Amino acid sequence: MFYSNIFNYIKKYGDISFEDKEFNEIDNTILSLLAYLDFENYKKSTLEIIGKDYLKNQKLKEASKCGFSKKDAYKVLSKIVNKKRYKNIVLLDCESNNTNMQFKAMTFKINKKLIYISFSGTDQYIYSWRESFYLLSSFLVPAHYEAIKYVKKHVKLFGPKVILGGHSKGGNLALISSIYLNRLKKFKLNKIYNNDGPGLRKEEYKSRKYQQIKKKYIQIIPHNSIYGVSLLNENHHVIKSKKISFFSHSVTSWCVKGDRFVEDTLSKKHDKLEDKLQIWIDNHSEKERKKIIDTIFDAIEKCEIEDITNLKKIKNIVKLIKELRQIDDESKELAISFITTIIKA
Repeated sequence: MFYSNIFNYIKKYGDISFEDKEFNEIDNTILSLLAYLDFENYKKSTLEIIGKDYLKNQKLKEASKCGFSKKDAYKVLSKIVNKKRYKNIVLLDCESNNTNMQFKAMTFKINKKLIYISFSGTDQYIYSWRESFYLLSSFLVPAHYEAIKYVKKHVKLFGPKVILGGHSKGGNLALISSIYLNRLKKFKLNKIYNNDGPGLRKEEYKSRKYQQIKKKYIQIIPHNSIYGVSLLNENHHVIKSKKISFFSHSVTSWCVKGDRFVEDTLSKKHDKLEDKLQIWIDNHSEKERKKIIDTIFDAIEKCEIEDITNLKKIKNIVKLIKELRQIDDESKELAISFITTIIKA
């Protein structure tokens, strides 16, 4: 059966304003992708102005070197730049911090009544992936603190309604920042979208802070998600993707029918992955989990691999295997335990 994608959605509904057709889950994914792009110099400009200048000075080939999420974002920008629905959206603010972390957030003014705060997911650099994997061992990570501070600054008691969203780790940042917003400001939140990003630990799911935003929280994951089923999630909004495994993480692979994503059920393999990852987390202390992650990423850095795309090269994989063989037995056993958990699932 043929399914359309977000590009077909943009073509079909791009000339319908938000006043005539309200903001929905697909609009959310579109704006969440834009956080991957470098918009720091375009504050207070419309997406039409930003898009024309950015696309003139940046090439798709260069964006593609930074991973498929930035490539997807570039393609999406090229499609919405002249569309009535998106071109008058104003970028109110853009902040980033790459000091021992990877963080970027943008605030978009949809209209007088609504703003969307978008958090970037992980880019191609190894230090970014290390921090993403820390979500399995630590709480809070540095990017969480930045996200909490950012949302507290931009959600106003007497301002417009706010939607928070992000893709990949950005979705987790949207979730965590909403939990730590004070109770009065939580009333200003319209929705919180986590687009195939990790969930929470058991402690956070049981917390009163999470219960206060629970009804507004939507986690969208493709039916064969890997990253989105790490940590605990509930009320999955499972959708169909045209891709398999890791590649289903790409938003442009998600199937669309009309103005909604096509619903699906989580595949048995990936449902088991969610269970097995949680068992692995329960069976290892926070200290042990952090040691595993540091062991693996220390080995990657010793191989002078700075970019995740370099892991596709056979010679780098061989170097990494040799490096992992040299670690102490305890670390090796823990690392094997983690890797085996994923492979078995």
